[in-house]
Amino acid sequence: MQFVQTKPASFALMQETDESELVARSKNGELEAFANLVERYRNRIVNLAWQLLGNRDDAEDVAQETFLLAFERLNEFRGESQFSTWLYRIAINICKMRLRQRKVVEPLSESYEPAEEVDWREIENRILLKRQVDEVLARLPEPLRLVLILREMHEFSYEEIAQTLSIPVGTVRSRLFEARKKFAQIWREMFG
Repeated sequence: MQFVQTKPASFALMQETDESELVARSKNGELEAFANLVERYRNRIVNLAWQLLGNRDDAEDVAQETFLLAFERLNEFRGESQFSTWLYRIAINICKMRLRQRKVVEPLSESYEPAEEVDWREIENRILLKRQVDEVLARLPEPLRLVLILREMHEFSYEEIAQTLSIPVGTVRSRLFEARKKFAQIWREMFG
């Protein structure tokens, strides 16, 4: 007997199918299916929240809150967008609420525990660059910061950003253009 390994025509389509199946099973009360969705998207939600809030502990809390709220409101998910888009929208709304409460975005702190020999100068340079990027992002108005983070750091398409933020694609394009322009301007002012 010979096994033939075939690749799916589109990994995204396969993931979407798996996602919709997991959502359907979750809606039917299958906790393991929802646990699979949490496992699939947890790190992405934590990273998004960390980039928006600048604090790892808050990001972990936001992720937990996001999945709890998603589970409680799962029957409200109509499937008009991808589940991940709906999840990002929930996370962004929770982050916005926390930012309104706090009114300040703190620069991200870095904690790194190497597992093996590393080039410390390279790590130092990366940490410095990340802090500089975070400082510039913190100075952008929230609507511009959101589209820039979703596009450049999470590699969302314009359409996915539009769905996630409930804005037209044209608005995404104009905000992204403005965000990049302001980012470059602030970067030059701060770091030359």
